[in-house]
Amino acid sequence: MFANAKALLAKSWKNESADLSVGRHEIDETLLVRVRGHVEKHTDQMISPTVSIPLVSVLAYFWERAGIERDAALTMLRDAIHEAMTNGEKEDAAVKKRIEDVESAIKAVKTDLIATLPKMPRVGRLDTKNLNIELLALSSDEEPLVVEAA
Repeated sequence: MFANAKALLAKSWKNESADLSVGRHEIDETLLVRVRGHVEKHTDQMISPTVSIPLVSVLAYFWERAGIERDAALTMLRDAIHEAMTNGEKEDAAVKKRIEDVESAIKAVKTDLIATLPKMPRVGRLDTKNLNIELLALSSDEEPLVVEAA
């Protein structure tokens, strides 16, 4: 149960950031932690393997099959990145149409290609939104004589 408590605390505070300046900081704190509420572990799922698709390899094969030579592909990609960053929000009608074409292609990839790939297991989500965690910093007078090992 101790390992579960540590995991729940870490998950509950995963987006917290430490307000520390640059440098080394010595820490010596004794905390009393009270955890109340409930957590919900959802069932495992079978999902489309989008995170398993090797994007760099896909682009390499795509460029090869499209007959685009490496230097030409890099030049086109570099130019496209530069143009997109330079123009920013100032897209004209032609660029907006190309963006719509790309969005349409992405949708087709999702529905026609990714949806047909074999499903992969994903561990069920752990919902900690109904968990209330209170911390109390103890002074050196209040510190327990025996500390439970982690």
